[in-house]
Amino acid sequence: MNIFSAKGASIKESVIADSEIVVILPMKNEITNVERKISSVIPEILSYENANLIVADSSSTDGTFKLASSVLESSELDRSRWKVVNFTEPGKNKALNGIISENDSEIIIISDADAKVSPGWLSIVRSRLSDEEIGVISGIERVSKGGFSDRFSYYRSKSNQLRVIESEIDSTPVLEGSLLAWKKSALGDFRFDERFNADDAQLCLSSIRRGYRSIVDPGITFENFEFRRRSVSESIRRAQGLSIALINSIDIATFRGRKRARKAVFNAIALYIIFPWACLLFFVNSMIAFSISQDFSHSWEVYSLMSIFALILTPQGRSLAIGSIVSNIAHIQAILGKRYNIWEPAR
Repeated sequence: MNIFSAKGASIKESVIADSEIVVILPMKNEITNVERKISSVIPEILSYENANLIVADSSSTDGTFKLASSVLESSELDRSRWKVVNFTEPGKNKALNGIISENDSEIIIISDADAKVSPGWLSIVRSRLSDEEIGVISGIERVSKGGFSDRFSYYRSKSNQLRVIESEIDSTPVLEGSLLAWKKSALGDFRFDERFNADDAQLCLSSIRRGYRSIVDPGITFENFEFRRRSVSESIRRAQGLSIALINSIDIATFRGRKRARKAVFNAIALYIIFPWACLLFFVNSMIAFSISQDFSHSWEVYSLMSIFALILTPQGRSLAIGSIVSNIAHIQAILGKRYNIWEPAR
């Protein structure tokens, strides 16, 4: 039997337990992460005889392909259960689509090369996907402090809490790409849109559109193998991809997909698209009004500016302000035609 072919598409628990599983590790110039990433995944793969591993190398120039092959050759994993595929055309979504289109496994999992995932994640994925209503599952990121990430720590921790609550109610439209898992029987012929990134948002919104839940399980956590500061450009790139995915899914916030998930989708649109522009317009309007009439006595312009400056004095306020600015820049770049559709891992 070809281990990269699925036997059926039933989503009952008894069948999920026997279903083929493929874990895809997309990589590009990940020479520093190759060995530790593969080594951390292999114990999970070995736990289930129907689980297989594919490394998708996206035109790396640093020897990632060769090292990945070498690490797997010397591992405990049988040669029939893994392969390393090289893609000459750049683009993470292009590489993922190339693997998915030729794979019939019922459970498909992708995990970023720089993500250290908590042990036992595959067991949780299989257990949660046995629920007939769940189409996609992910985990939550451990929030680190330091540098640009520190200024986002409050924002990201609250975002994690929101995703957990939304998942408990029904679905969350925002996931983390560090680990994503879905059922082929739920999402069918799903393919990632190669014109922009945000593979995580594309996946969960597609699940909601098709009537399945998209959830995070706090039992699955991840962090970078090494602490690194999230750059401004990386945050802008992610914000742009998420915003485009949400704009393309406005219909499921109103009349399509799962009814119980519509509020969560609308909330995401309000939070990541409407709120940043509302903040900007409020600030600009206050500045213009104050410059026209510099009356310090009981004017709304003075009170509004004082409120803004008081807000950014707090860590929480600065976090929200930076998040709004990043989103505004991402939106403006998208409007001007600058899109981040080519995969460039942050270093």
